[in-house]
Amino acid sequence: GKDGEDKFLFGSNPDQRCFFLPPHSELVELRWSRGRRRERRDLVLTKVDLRPMYMSFEFNCRTSDNVELVLEGSFFWEVVDLQAMIRFTSDTSGDVCNHARSKFIERVSKVTLQEFMNDFNKIAEKVHRGDDGATEDSFYTQRGVLIHSLEVTGYRCAEQSTANILEQIIQETTNRMNRLQQQESENEVQLHQIEGDIAEERARKVLLDVQADNAAARSAMDGLAEAERVKVFLGALAESVPDMGERMELWRVLRHKEALDAVATGGAHLYYTPNDVNLSIRTDNKH
Repeated sequence: GKDGEDKFLFGSNPDQRCFFLPPHSELVELRWSRGRRRERRDLVLTKVDLRPMYMSFEFNCRTSDNVELVLEGSFFWEVVDLQAMIRFTSDTSGDVCNHARSKFIERVSKVTLQEFMNDFNKIAEKVHRGDDGATEDSFYTQRGVLIHSLEVTGYRCAEQSTANILEQIIQETTNRMNRLQQQESENEVQLHQIEGDIAEERARKVLLDVQADNAAARSAMDGLAEAERVKVFLGALAESVPDMGERMELWRVLRHKEALDAVATGGAHLYYTPNDVNLSIRTDNKH
């Protein structure tokens, strides 16, 4: 207006959506930079969109081991304080990208290519939130801008020869990861097989223990039964055969007969020596 003060009209207020310019007043024009590198400052705005929006960027930086990279990424940002933005800058998009580029160049110059490849998203987080990851950069808040996220969506080497080497490194890294994954799968299969073998051997041990216990119990029962038979046999012959030695000899003869009967009922061949059958051979010499 004629008093030199700025007046802000917001579409969220119904009574400010339609208006006429008062005398001695004009619309303020903002000239923002555009393009991925913000190389052209020819975007003229008289109305500012206060909704969150995406903005892409691209710029070069160099690592500590002297590899020049071309970074590609995007901001998710919004204008939260229009008055502060108008007061401090007339090229908000250019200021945001240039400040981010300066911070990226500073951060990337302190790390090697390998470190950048491993942690480029963490580096991007520190660019707009600082080292602690929680404090918003005062540069953006001073201009009424809030950066919701800053992401690196891609990077490449500026020189083709370096890009070829980087491609080989990435390919080898991918192959190594595939080999490691294959080895882990094989190890997992072998581990399951070993665990199965261990479980099988434990079950076999349990089976052998049970069989041994059963065999011992069966032998004990057979022994008790045999002892009872001997006791009854010897007791029954106590009156008719008082001598214990003779009774024992009779028991051995009886057992010998039972063994012969068992062999005779089967298909086995039994061979006896002369001592086994009390065989004696006598030769008469005739003159």
